[in-house]
Amino acid sequence: MSRGLVLVTGATGFVGTEVAIAFLDAGYTVRGTARSQQKFNDWESFNPKYKGKIQWFIADLSVPNGFDEAIKGVQYIAHTASPFTYDFKDNETDMLKPAIEGTKIIMEAAKKEPSVEHVVITSSFTAILDFEKFPNPGYTYTRKDWNPATYEEAAKSDNHAFVYFASKALAERAAWDDKEHRFYITTICPPLVIGPPRQPLKSMADLNTSNAGVYDLINGSSSDPVPATSAPVAVDARDVALLHVRAVEDPSARNQRIACIAFHIFNFQIVEILRKAFASSPSKLARIKSVSGLDNPFPHYDSDSSDGEELLGRPWTTPEVCYKDTAERLWELEEMLKA
Repeated sequence: MSRGLVLVTGATGFVGTEVAIAFLDAGYTVRGTARSQQKFNDWESFNPKYKGKIQWFIADLSVPNGFDEAIKGVQYIAHTASPFTYDFKDNETDMLKPAIEGTKIIMEAAKKEPSVEHVVITSSFTAILDFEKFPNPGYTYTRKDWNPATYEEAAKSDNHAFVYFASKALAERAAWDDKEHRFYITTICPPLVIGPPRQPLKSMADLNTSNAGVYDLINGSSSDPVPATSAPVAVDARDVALLHVRAVEDPSARNQRIACIAFHIFNFQIVEILRKAFASSPSKLARIKSVSGLDNPFPHYDSDSSDGEELLGRPWTTPEVCYKDTAERLWELEEMLKA
């Protein structure tokens, strides 16, 4: 018997895929959305174990009322659909408005559907971090902190990272500022999300931004220098996905933000982990970048994600497991896509 019907928006994306699978594995009936039937077909080709197990709906967050049909009858919503890229042209059209309006559209659709009990929103640690104070050594960020960036500042900024950070904060605020809903809300605020990608890809160039950074470390030569670290915090995608499930099951998560920095890590440390993990494989070792190079640790903020670990119900997945599993999957995908 199903434990309930959950709608996962953006179910063919990196995080969306993991969230959909986590709910399926936990015994829920899953309804997934994407923008085209082809995306559904590609997803099932990449995940044959789950073929036929998701109810697919074509839905577009840029269209008012575009999710009304998909939301009918659902008890839970996991809203994962939101852009993550620093490669965009127009701050408002390409980043700010899609993120903010997407959240508002989901909230409005949920308010019209009496069966909805709980909405879980994939936010980001960037909605917590104060971009202007980075790296802010000596300060400990918790779920109580907010990125103070305004829409006006982000709209005119020349810094794409600042704009992306602001979009996540403003999108999350749009949910909390809505006082007319009758259902519970939980927002999940992860940093860089790393993990074995299971979303459909046509080429390695289509990798999600966070995993593309890992691929860069293992897709070259051992003589290549390690690039400088920009974001020294991460979490395993499978932990993030499980937090979405736990959020609808554990009353302590109702109307709460959940911080989920699992570990602080620099690129040279990731390389050290991978070189140790694949020390017995000369062909793989030869492609992992050298530990010497540009990357240097720098003093930066601390974080307290004890709330996230408590909700998870077990310790965070270690970086050793996370990056080894991710590297193996990336090399596997590389061979599969060649074929």
